[in-house]
Amino acid sequence: MTFETALIGFALVTMTALTVEIVYAYVSQGFGYGFSSNRPTVERGALGLRIQRAYQNQVESSAYIVPVLAGAAYLGVSGDGPALAAALIVLGRAAFVVLYYTGIPFIRILGFTCGSLGSLYLAVQCVLMMSATA
Repeated sequence: MTFETALIGFALVTMTALTVEIVYAYVSQGFGYGFSSNRPTVERGALGLRIQRAYQNQVESSAYIVPVLAGAAYLGVSGDGPALAAALIVLGRAAFVVLYYTGIPFIRILGFTCGSLGSLYLAVQCVLMMSATA
């Protein structure tokens, strides 16, 4: 997977998680909730909280995943390992979001680990590439 494709895939996972959160809010709070300028504080159920936290974690993970993918693309990191790492990032994050929705304890760690290890591998490759050119 190219780094550009991985960035697009990561963005699609994030946008899908946001869409799920918005649709769930409309379904659980009623259609008028979205058009109200004075929204009341809403008590969220267990699923609503998991949906919110999954999206929040996806946004927070963009702080380290997007720079690594962009840096790898900019530096021209190439090879089968980096391509696999980019794919693991996207697939791991997608799995994390879906597994977070299930509410099964600890299973989402598998997706989180795939995304984190992939980004760590790419970060190391970027550092090695920069030190080789210096």
